[in-house]
Amino acid sequence: MDKFIILITVLLTTLSGCELYEQDEYEEYYVVESYLVANGNLQQVRVSTTSPIEESYSFENNTVSGASVEIQKLNPDSTVAERYQYIQEQPGIYIPTDSITIQAAQLYRLSVTTQNGREVTSTTYVPGNFETINELEPRYVYQSPEQVELTTTPSSYITDRQTYFVFTVNALDPSTNALTPFYADQVDDEDTDIEEFYINSSGIVNEGNFEINEDGTITLRLPWIGVAFYGPNNIITNAIDDNLYDFLRSHGTQAGGTTLSPGEIQNIRYNVNGGIGVFGSMSSDTNGTFIARP
Repeated sequence: MDKFIILITVLLTTLSGCELYEQDEYEEYYVVESYLVANGNLQQVRVSTTSPIEESYSFENNTVSGASVEIQKLNPDSTVAERYQYIQEQPGIYIPTDSITIQAAQLYRLSVTTQNGREVTSTTYVPGNFETINELEPRYVYQSPEQVELTTTPSSYITDRQTYFVFTVNALDPSTNALTPFYADQVDDEDTDIEEFYINSSGIVNEGNFEINEDGTITLRLPWIGVAFYGPNNIITNAIDDNLYDFLRSHGTQAGGTTLSPGEIQNIRYNVNGGIGVFGSMSSDTNGTFIARP
């Protein structure tokens, strides 16, 4: 799960200001970042600012200190049921004062107030719990017709929308010799650090990529492109909220994953009031298997 979060961090820091520079004069924005995982504990909140386009962004150089940070558990009518306070651990990084378990199918709001009185807020609905009901085969041959299939119970959401999934593949015994061909080429040709692929995330898997069964369960097929290493792997299935879905989908168009002309490409969708960034949530389920060489 941590690597999925790191992936979003990279996308956020490299693209957070892309559309902000279309204006005549640069305007600084506050950037927030935090994630909730159902049945896990509250995690850190990162607060920083954007950089002018002529300057390289780094979190360490753009941190925001002295902010008042809390996450609020909300009632269905969006009134506050509980408040969870945060303290600053180091510049720009805030940690919860108490160990709080995140509930699935629950609304939460992030509230950040900076020293100059600027308020940044964002609300997420944590997707409902789900579980894998089939047992994976102990061994799959890479790129064989028999893909890794997971049949899960559905994950509920506050609106009547389809469930959006993202796979995270955690290699348990990674090494250069165990890289699958696509990722071996990445490491050889682009001087890419192999550690970037130890835990690898897929793109969004939506209704067009899974099968809804007569009993209401969902059968998902892991794309082979998500597997970076032969050997033992943990397959983590994540049902994501609207905030992560909007961010990942709109990032895809910014990064060239579309046939739209530049004037038609939408800005990245952050779902953050008073700033930019990501306050996202997910529910997850983990299964293990072995990926063999062809």
